[in-house]
Amino acid sequence: MRVFTDLAMEAREAAGEIKGVEFYKEQPIEGITLTRVKVVSEEGARDIGKPIGNYITIEAPQLRSGDPELREHVAQALAAEIKKMLPEGSGPVLVVGLGNWRITPDSLGPKAVEQTFVTRHMLQFIPDKVDKRIRPVCAMAPGVLGITGIESGEVVRGIVQSIQPKAVIAIDSLASMKTERLATSMQIADTGIAPGGGIGNKRPGLNRENLGIPVIAMGVPLVVYAAQIVADAIEAAVSGGAVGPQTLALDRVQRAAQDRMGDMVVTPKEIDELVEDASKMVADALNLALHEGMGLEEVRRYMD
Repeated sequence: MRVFTDLAMEAREAAGEIKGVEFYKEQPIEGITLTRVKVVSEEGARDIGKPIGNYITIEAPQLRSGDPELREHVAQALAAEIKKMLPEGSGPVLVVGLGNWRITPDSLGPKAVEQTFVTRHMLQFIPDKVDKRIRPVCAMAPGVLGITGIESGEVVRGIVQSIQPKAVIAIDSLASMKTERLATSMQIADTGIAPGGGIGNKRPGLNRENLGIPVIAMGVPLVVYAAQIVADAIEAAVSGGAVGPQTLALDRVQRAAQDRMGDMVVTPKEIDELVEDASKMVADALNLALHEGMGLEEVRRYMD
């Protein structure tokens, strides 16, 4: 059965225990569960469909309730994982918001960039007046090929060559296999990212191989394939005893659904609100991780 997901955790769950992929789920703390997937071999990378590297998924099922305290806890957990992936030193970091700002579920990256505390210009022009805890950060949203006529990778590569950051952090909307994970989970990876990968429209990757520096990928699942929803519904019916498993083959059901619906993706009806909350949470995590020692209120005062 084809796996429609950007989450390494889900790909590992679908594949089962396989050689070359390490999987560890931590005990939930304050409503947050953290799962680590480490792909350690080419064999594992092939079987799971993900490059060699580290993938961390943070899940908080109650995020859809709009609890601001939980959002802050998740932002702090995200920040802690980002810090672990950042290279040592205090050089500039480039934040890249991938996606199409005209399409709501694809606008996570650009919206997160709008709320990121950018400081490179301050440290260049008024260094004596800047808090020593502030790191040089710049951010941009390259748009999508259909709007700009330029590949996101080409834009980012040119900027990297010009400003020579120590690392790139790329933010993008993702696809999940499970509707309950939409806007309630986040993935961080040290492998970079392929823009558009979540909807089967991969562009040239933003990764160390192409850019020459570490690339951290961050994303929030905001869409799910319609064919996957059908397969999940059938599976739930089978497990609940409503339908006999002998009468169904889930892979054939999914293929039939895909034949009828194609690569249709679906997003929740409250997606506007979910994207606003998710982008703020991602930006808060970035601001905490990049300007170490500063609290969110301090960052917000600077930005105001």
